[in-house]
Amino acid sequence: MKRITHPLILLLGMAASSTLIAEEPYIFEHIDSDHNGAISQQEAGARAELVTNFSEIDSDHDGSLSVDEYSTYMNKGLPPEDMEIPEPGAAPVM
Repeated sequence: MKRITHPLILLLGMAASSTLIAEEPYIFEHIDSDHNGAISQQEAGARAELVTNFSEIDSDHDGSLSVDEYSTYMNKGLPPEDMEIPEPGAAPVM
């Protein structure tokens, strides 16, 4: 049996996947592109909400977001069973 795929369906699928990729980096290690253990204001540009709320998230006001600051912000309002807790010393995801 020959499978026929309509070009419009392919285009819509590609557009949907590229949208997901553009909005995806929620994982600290993905945003921390230089893998120095902190998210700079420039790296925060990967997520509009980080840029908008950077000064609120940066609780120690050192100009970067630590894993703890980022996790606290991302877990805000979540029930404990849904919170993501990073493992200390975990290798960065590349």
